[in-house]
Amino acid sequence: MTDITEPLAIWIQQLRAIAQTGLAFEPNVYDRERYDALIELAAKMAATLNGTATLDPALADAFAARWRADVVPGVPGYVTPKVGVGAAVFNIHDEILLIERPEGGWFYPTGWGDVGLSPAQVAVKEVREETGIIATPLRVIGVYDSKTWRRDLNPHFYSVLFECRHEGGTLRPHPAETRGAGFFTRDNLPQPIYQNRAEQIERAWAAHCGEISETYFDW
Repeated sequence: MTDITEPLAIWIQQLRAIAQTGLAFEPNVYDRERYDALIELAAKMAATLNGTATLDPALADAFAARWRADVVPGVPGYVTPKVGVGAAVFNIHDEILLIERPEGGWFYPTGWGDVGLSPAQVAVKEVREETGIIATPLRVIGVYDSKTWRRDLNPHFYSVLFECRHEGGTLRPHPAETRGAGFFTRDNLPQPIYQNRAEQIERAWAAHCGEISETYFDW
C-alpha cells in the first residue's frame, strides 16, 4: 500500500492556511463559522497524524488554539510560505564553505529572510554571522521548495541559494549557530550532509564549475 502520510501532512497544512487566511479578512458570521470548522477539522487530522492513528482530543484542541492565535487581521494575516536564503561560497582554491549545524549535519550557511534586506544582503549577513567570512553574491543557483525534502511544513518555505565569491574575513564559526565551519573540496565533503540535501550542494558545485548554467527551481 502506498504511504500517504506525506501528502496528508501537506493537505492538512493547506487546509489550515486556507482557514487562517479566511479568518484574517473579517468574514461575515456565516463564513467565520465555516473557517472555524475548517480549523477544527485540520486540527483533528493533525492530532491523528501525529499520534498513533487515533484522535488525541487534547492535542487537537492545542493545535486549533495555536492556529487561531496565529491569525492576524488583513493582508499581514494572509498565510504564505516563509523565505530562506542560502549561500554557496567558493574560495580561490575551488573549495566550498560549509558549516556543521547545531542539530547535526553539514550544509552551506542559511537563514531566514529579514525585513528591509534583499535576499542577496541576507546571504552576505548570514555568511558573516555564522562563519566570519566576507562574501559577494554572484548569481542565483536555485530556488528550492521545502516540501521536496521534508514532511514537516511548519513552516513551509522557499529557499533561495546564491553562488558567492569568498572575499576575505577570518574563519570564526559562531558558537551558538554552528558546531564548526571550513572550506572543503568537492571530493572530500564532511559527513553527514544536513537533512540528506547533498543534491543541493552538488548542484552548487555543478553551477560553480560551469557544468550547468540554468537557474534551478522545484516544480
